[in-house]
Amino acid sequence: MESKEIAILIAVIMAFFATLIISKDQVVASESIPVVNYMVNDGNRDKAQRQGVEDAEYEKIMYEHLLDYKQSKVKENMQKQMELDTLEKNIRELVGANVDNFGLVYYDTKSKKSIEINANKQFMAASTIKIPINMLMYDMVQNKEIDINEKLKYEECDYEDGAGVLQGSDLSKPIALKTLSEFSIIYSDNIAINMLLRKVGYENRYNYIEKVVGHAIEHEGNNTTPRDSFKILERLYSNPDNNKYYKNIIETMKKTEYNDRIDKYIPKEIVAHKIGDYAEYVNDIAIVCKENPYILVVLTKEIPNAKETIGQVSKMIYDYHK
Repeated sequence: MESKEIAILIAVIMAFFATLIISKDQVVASESIPVVNYMVNDGNRDKAQRQGVEDAEYEKIMYEHLLDYKQSKVKENMQKQMELDTLEKNIRELVGANVDNFGLVYYDTKSKKSIEINANKQFMAASTIKIPINMLMYDMVQNKEIDINEKLKYEECDYEDGAGVLQGSDLSKPIALKTLSEFSIIYSDNIAINMLLRKVGYENRYNYIEKVVGHAIEHEGNNTTPRDSFKILERLYSNPDNNKYYKNIIETMKKTEYNDRIDKYIPKEIVAHKIGDYAEYVNDIAIVCKENPYILVVLTKEIPNAKETIGQVSKMIYDYHK
């Protein structure tokens, strides 16, 4: 039984015992308790009183309604769990023999239910690391450690081949932090993220991730786990410190030029995600911003047609979540 249901049950029991203390001519039920409303407002009490039913009989009616409610919730939860178990089974069958090189966390922000496959397995984060670096930068902006209007000058140590639009560009003029942030997410620009990382501090990146995920990590390299990547996105989504820039990060993630994984077979406009590739590692992490949002992390290593696999898994989860 989930915490919300336990709270409801406790409230109902308290209301029930209150009827034994208060005179038999009056039964008081708090209108703020959904389950009490469900029992009291359905007309059974009025009907019982009209028929001259004793309080003991009415208490029996209340108990029966409570029992029915509990049984219906148990059945509902069992059904949802069976559907979730079937979804996980289907995902594992799709991945097949490559499942040991496949990591996934799916999390329903409303029900709090999840699927985890190899959630603690180490993978190369690749460019998915650009999300927590941006979060760190904007946390520092909110804490007035960095001026959002600042512009950074390019240095030779910032250069890196691979993804981006700054390679080959005129880098003689300083670039605004906001522009570097957007480039690092939309184009996965390596030079842009290196400039931001130089600003926020290389070691601070590791310290920040440790704070978010709640445990120590290696302070070298660029590894992660599906669960740690999920915790980063969960913080971005829940925004516990009310950082006004987090919403901008999510909206920028929706504008990415890479649409060949989590958003391949589902509406692109609702998917805020960040891809990452490095050698045999192919990843994607996302907040899918439906009416009832969910978080999806998929990390892979040496899986043939990994992008297609991620796309198909994403479609299965999207269809289940409807």
